[in-house]
Amino acid sequence: LVWDAESFSVMADRDSLVQKVKGKKFLKHTHPNFCHGRIFRKPLPVPLVVWKSEKKPRDDHDAPDWLTASEFVDQDDAMDTKLSDFADLLKASKKTVVYSGAGISRGAGIGQAARGRGGSGRNKTTTADPTFTHYALSALAKMGLIHGWVQQNHDGLPQKAGFPQECINEIHGSWYDPSNPVVLYSGNLKKYECKWMEHDAATADLALVVGTSLGGLNADQVAIRTAVRSVSGGALGMVMINLQQTEHDGKSTVRLFGSSDDVLKLLMDKLNAPPPAMSPAVFTGERRMVVPYDENGNRSETAKMWLDLRRNAAIRINPNHNIQGAKQPCYLHIGAKRPRKIEGELRQNGPGHGVVSKWSKKKVGIDLQIEGVHMLLGQWWLEAAARGGPPSIPVINLNPEMIEPSDAMLEES
Repeated sequence: LVWDAESFSVMADRDSLVQKVKGKKFLKHTHPNFCHGRIFRKPLPVPLVVWKSEKKPRDDHDAPDWLTASEFVDQDDAMDTKLSDFADLLKASKKTVVYSGAGISRGAGIGQAARGRGGSGRNKTTTADPTFTHYALSALAKMGLIHGWVQQNHDGLPQKAGFPQECINEIHGSWYDPSNPVVLYSGNLKKYECKWMEHDAATADLALVVGTSLGGLNADQVAIRTAVRSVSGGALGMVMINLQQTEHDGKSTVRLFGSSDDVLKLLMDKLNAPPPAMSPAVFTGERRMVVPYDENGNRSETAKMWLDLRRNAAIRINPNHNIQGAKQPCYLHIGAKRPRKIEGELRQNGPGHGVVSKWSKKKVGIDLQIEGVHMLLGQWWLEAAARGGPPSIPVINLNPEMIEPSDAMLEES
């Protein structure tokens, strides 16, 4: 992606933007700017209803009486005004963190719990391709306008679109990280990801909320705490993109109505940014490489090892995994102290040893067999590991081949 920062006009004045929302209390749903944002002094044209429903957005969440699953889009003039402020906020922000939910992956065919036009999705999983939203957010990160991403979803679509693994917090687990499986509601979040999420919630200057209704999850604090700080002048606040209303719209600095694909296409034009290359990040490099990690898969300033992910290579899960915490039934024998009965079958407990089974271009993944069950690793982990991006990697070889300092110097030369 080639982008000239000089193509921006005068950089937005952060202090003036802070002053626009400082002291502005959160708006009630009856306020004329509830559907626009706290940054605006005068009301804008009301969003248009594009799909009407009398039902609640979700059956598994409580909602106020006025809130329904109806969908809205901003009128053209209002959208253009909001996009100008949105662009200024992005350019001025010291730290922008995306907070996304299932709504951004619906266009990829992945189902969601929320009610909406077009149903809940086509129930694709690991074969889904990224949407324009995923590619656009990845492009904005490469432009230096997005600095982190807290992802409710498990689908790996941001990384397939090129977003760096070390900058995305898959707080609820991932289909593509064997050390952090999808966490059940009864499970426990991985400790590192939980602390990371709380740190972003405490330090974000701007939270970009996309495709989620902020329905009460612990990770919603990324958006809510950033919005709260904006009232006292400690942050720029929250920008929200969604088709449906939420009960938190009145906390937004700017609130945009529309599909995230449509809104972000308009934003890229507003920023004079080139369209993102829409091609999944399939790994084409060597499948055995030197990486700056120790024998347990932790990033190191001194240690280096060979990471071999060729077919039939013997591997093991990073010992700091969250398999027991996630409580996925099919994996509970991994890291267990005794054998576990799974679907009527007694599975021998094991530490998480296995082999590389095959590579899948369609999934952009690497199929693994770990303690008799299938697991999946995103291909992008190799590229991330080669440059020492993530603080740890999900798998290492069973008996890793460490590189002595003299060998490492020869390798670099």
